[in-house]
Amino acid sequence: MFGRPKKPPPPKKYARKVPSVMAIQKHPIHPMLVVFPIAFLGTMFPADVAYLVLDDPFWARLSFWLNLGGLVMGVLAGLVGMGDFMILREVRNHVSAWSHFISAVMLLALATAGVWLRWPDPVAAIWPWALLLSTVTATMVLVTGWLGGTLSFRHGVGVYGEKPPQRDAEGNLPAAE
Repeated sequence: MFGRPKKPPPPKKYARKVPSVMAIQKHPIHPMLVVFPIAFLGTMFPADVAYLVLDDPFWARLSFWLNLGGLVMGVLAGLVGMGDFMILREVRNHVSAWSHFISAVMLLALATAGVWLRWPDPVAAIWPWALLLSTVTATMVLVTGWLGGTLSFRHGVGVYGEKPPQRDAEGNLPAAE
């Protein structure tokens, strides 16, 4: 009771792998698709700022198309990700999966609001509401991407089922075959 505190068990180096069922020859589709909404929705804010600084309508129109493309690709990535979420019980057991799911739905709602706001006139929409919305959207992209990365890298969701290569006694990885 008064001795040294018990040492917690060492953390697991690698989580049990949960291969994706929404895959093509073991390659999970959801991670391949999410790069598009991440890139599109994440670059809306810089495009909005570029419009404000340069006063060139090109940037406002680009921001609209980035918003629309991010929404379309986000819905597609979400449908594929929802397949794994609904089919694999082990995925639904992770709090991170639910957090990622909820934040992704919020992100798609923000993207929908952005398209609705910009649709009539992308140039007139920028100041102040589209800029504010793109700022919040970029922040949600970071949060949602972080949670999705946690699922893959910490919990092993949607990755191959093989174990990572083991290091030898000197700490070197085996030579590539």
